[in-house]
Amino acid sequence: MADALREALATLRAHKGRALLTLFGITWGTASVIFLTGWGDGVRVMMERGFFKAGRNLGEAWAGRIGEEFTPAVDRRWLWFVSEDLFALRERAQLSERVGGESWAWAAATFGSRARHVDLRGVDPEAQAVRGVPLAAGRPITQSDLDHRRRVVVLGDELRRTLLGPQGGVGSWIRLDGRPFQVVGVHARVGVQLSQDRMLIDKQIWAPLTTVQLLWPAWWTDEPVVSKIVFRIRDRALVAEAKQEVRAILAERLGVSPYDDEAVGIFSPLEMLNRFPLDESRGLMLVLAVTTLGVGGIGVLSMMLDAVHERRQEIGVRMALGATRGAVVRLFFVETFAITALGGLAGAALGVAIAWGLGRLEVPDLVPLPVLKASLVWVALAVMTMVGVAAGVVPAWRAARVDPAVTLRME
Repeated sequence: MADALREALATLRAHKGRALLTLFGITWGTASVIFLTGWGDGVRVMMERGFFKAGRNLGEAWAGRIGEEFTPAVDRRWLWFVSEDLFALRERAQLSERVGGESWAWAAATFGSRARHVDLRGVDPEAQAVRGVPLAAGRPITQSDLDHRRRVVVLGDELRRTLLGPQGGVGSWIRLDGRPFQVVGVHARVGVQLSQDRMLIDKQIWAPLTTVQLLWPAWWTDEPVVSKIVFRIRDRALVAEAKQEVRAILAERLGVSPYDDEAVGIFSPLEMLNRFPLDESRGLMLVLAVTTLGVGGIGVLSMMLDAVHERRQEIGVRMALGATRGAVVRLFFVETFAITALGGLAGAALGVAIAWGLGRLEVPDLVPLPVLKASLVWVALAVMTMVGVAAGVVPAWRAARVDPAVTLRME
């Protein structure tokens, strides 16, 4: 085998131009398998990151108005959630691993001479966990803040910059509708959200849920209104079942039909994400890459068939001197596999380098970057091996059929 490999490499050196062109096809095809498949994974990562910035596996429920088909038109009253509805859902929901409450308001925020009209969110620790927004500094809203209705806030990244400026930070005091609040935390930058309600998290200001319910009460009731209930769905494959469970529990609390989606509105970004054909796109990228590699394999096959044709007399002489058909077959098979192996390894190195380099670029949030996985490299090498074997079979078979007597008479 070693002699066959040395002989194969010597043959490739003797036909450098043809060998380099064939090597390029295999190298580019193998690199394409790694890059295009990694890019398909990158599209999925980009989409999930964009949709999950408002909360991973997020579900949102809000109270609306009794549906027209469930009550006479004169009795289509408006509904709302209160804290007891939130607690009941948290206790009974089995398909949601976290359930939190939010109470929303608009407020005038001032710091020194700066003023902003801000999206104020009253949140509890569970809602913060569902949203999953990391902190850049300070601390989140705690249960103790809720219990004592503290006047503390956590600012979004953009709001911190525009409202506080370089002078303010954690520990600063701001005013919300004239009331003093202490900044106890600052969110890290969230960036572009593919799913949002009202304003981006970077522009929001978060305070304890009970504080917002106390200081910005609903004008139509004395109850502690919860504007929206957020929940994290335990399994993304169970979106419909989780929504049905949440609606049934809340509908029972409100005394409406569990099929009335106007009375209890529910939305999950997962539904939008699941509509994108991400798996199909990744499969298409893989097919395109393998096709490219297959074209390179055809180049190898063509080159080796030419080699067999040109070396018929040499093959005849070898066989006349005692070489077996198996030795001739092995010679051309090793030559074929050597060129595909060299091209494949070079292509794997090139694909890894491209994916690794692009993955470290600073690009806008919605630009997908290839994801480099060890499994992709193994897939590329496996496909390259199959191409090499497939491209080596025909030339080896043609070489084995050479009749030494005929070739010697030709000589």
